[in-house]
Amino acid sequence: MCAVIKYIKYIERQVTSRAAARQNADLEKIVVKSAVKTVLAILAVLVVVFAVFNFAFPQHMATFTENIGNYSLAVKYASLRYSYTGDSMDLSRCFEDSVSLGNDEYIIKYGEELVAKDDFSSVCESKEREFYELNDKYFGEDVAYDYNQRVKGKLAVAYYRGGEVEKAVNYALAANGSESFVSGNALISLYLEVKGAGDGAAAGALIKALSSVSPSDAQEAELLREVVASLEGIAAED
Repeated sequence: MCAVIKYIKYIERQVTSRAAARQNADLEKIVVKSAVKTVLAILAVLVVVFAVFNFAFPQHMATFTENIGNYSLAVKYASLRYSYTGDSMDLSRCFEDSVSLGNDEYIIKYGEELVAKDDFSSVCESKEREFYELNDKYFGEDVAYDYNQRVKGKLAVAYYRGGEVEKAVNYALAANGSESFVSGNALISLYLEVKGAGDGAAAGALIKALSSVSPSDAQEAELLREVVASLEGIAAED
């Protein structure tokens, strides 16, 4: 009889133990499910916040992606910002990000739109002021900076890289004019690209265009002679 009672108690303990184990397993499942739901809810909120921030504050995302060197995204955020504001300074940012990315299609797209803006001269003044302020603060060098020539020089280079040599040369010549040849002008930007490519045919076209340039300043004239001599060497090697 005692043995039977002991066996019954043993069975009761086993049943109780198994019930407790099942209860613990159920509690664990509840805890895990709750944790997963919480994590998913947090992720959903973060996605929504990120999406809102992307579309509401593209200028900040443009700055962030520029700082990490992702100009492919930066130009898209800058373009989104420009679509909101229509501001020419925002358009110039699209152009600069395109230059940093090295995307000629974007350079032409944003560059042409920028130079066609009625307030392009004001943009140039603002960009030049920014440049000189940074230069004075960090470098203190005596340098000239012409944003108009920078933009048009980059456009000429983009045309050239797209196979439009004549268009590139004519555009750079029109941007520079025939009475000056300052450092950093559009013709020099194109010359440097042609020199890097070792393109004799393009060098010949540039030499012909430069024959119409006659700067009165002695230093500019000397710079022009140096560029022409370099181009002649490239043309002779081709």
